[in-house]
Amino acid sequence: MWLVPLGIVILGLAGCQGKSLQTRLESLGTHKATLTWRASTSPVIGYRVYRADRPNDPPGLIGVTPADTTRFTDNTVEAGRTYFYVVKAFDSANKESAPSTKVTATIPTP
Repeated sequence: MWLVPLGIVILGLAGCQGKSLQTRLESLGTHKATLTWRASTSPVIGYRVYRADRPNDPPGLIGVTPADTTRFTDNTVEAGRTYFYVVKAFDSANKESAPSTKVTATIPTP
């Protein structure tokens, strides 16, 4: 079985000042990065969200969602830091798709 790569990942920042081309602003009071993505067209049992602190570092797993959830909120971001995210779908054999498009989030300082 082949997993279809995921569509574009969209990243939103909450509780932060300012915007970038890859982010949108939501004012909720604390720093968060919320990712949403298009569901895989292949049968999958979930999605894994990965994050790196540097653009060329291998990303580490930070969360898993079930197949019917295409949204993840990273509540562990820190002001003044930049993060790099990808999402991968996985099936019942634990086979992962190719990574989504990498998105970058720079968390503004207060």
